[in-house]
Amino acid sequence: MLPFLLASLLVTGGFEAGGRVGVVFPASGLERTYDAAAVFGASLGYELGLNRLTLDYGYFGLKAKQASPYQLNVQNLSLGYCREFILGHAASGPASNWGFEASASAGLGLLSRALGSARETGKAPSGIIGLDFFQRQGHSRRSLGLDNFVFSESRPAGSARTVSLTYLIALKGGVAYVF
Repeated sequence: MLPFLLASLLVTGGFEAGGRVGVVFPASGLERTYDAAAVFGASLGYELGLNRLTLDYGYFGLKAKQASPYQLNVQNLSLGYCREFILGHAASGPASNWGFEASASAGLGLLSRALGSARETGKAPSGIIGLDFFQRQGHSRRSLGLDNFVFSESRPAGSARTVSLTYLIALKGGVAYVF
């Protein structure tokens, strides 16, 4: 039974692989000490109708505004769900070839700070909420969107623990090949 279920998913859905580039803007207090930076990423996905599951990897390195060589590097791996809405159709057929997509994902951020030869590393849970405009043509899928990265940190504050959130906003463009 399971092989038939998997075979039907492979026939009715589509795998995709792609990449993206963009710019990330520090927020939630980080904008005072860091400049905007380039963001690079890659993704694998599986599309089934209006729904898509993705496995994403992203990297960006924020440099300090001051003259020191201080840098914060962020690598993020996440698993997400995307849902298409407000679909537009091509003039020559019933299939949608453009629309908007809302996404949410959860993952893990691998962080490192470096100043000269000193280096500090850590991990933080992350979440990403995004909105994209996409366009399909043949096997390619192009997108332009906005992501809101949220990293959380928990630390002791006396006898209790406090949770702080760090926000980073990214504008990105991407291309994927749908198999």
